[in-house]
Amino acid sequence: MNLIGRLVEAPSVRSVVTGEVECTMRVAIPRIGVSGIPEPGVVYVDVVAAGLRARGLGDVRGGMRIAVSGRLDLDEWVDAGGERRARHEVVADQLEVLDRLPPASPGMADAEPR
Repeated sequence: MNLIGRLVEAPSVRSVVTGEVECTMRVAIPRIGVSGIPEPGVVYVDVVAAGLRARGLGDVRGGMRIAVSGRLDLDEWVDAGGERRARHEVVADQLEVLDRLPPASPGMADAEPR
């Protein structure tokens, strides 16, 4: 499965129990009809990347374009109330950020985040 879209927000990067780095993100994919003509709306897809694919994504921001290649996976669990839950996600084999990060403004390195 190959997808190109925009990050809804900055990816969440964390270390898992095994010590490996894992990154989760939500990507907004524009709808395209069967004739190839864009349709109104977007499809939101959850993406998970681990290991080397997840490293270096800490500087990526929401709104940036990203290309993802991976497989569709079904995540199933039982919530605290005992209800069975499920969701689909793409497990990334390859990730590529298609936009460049904007250059830092002079003097902004010392500025406090707001």
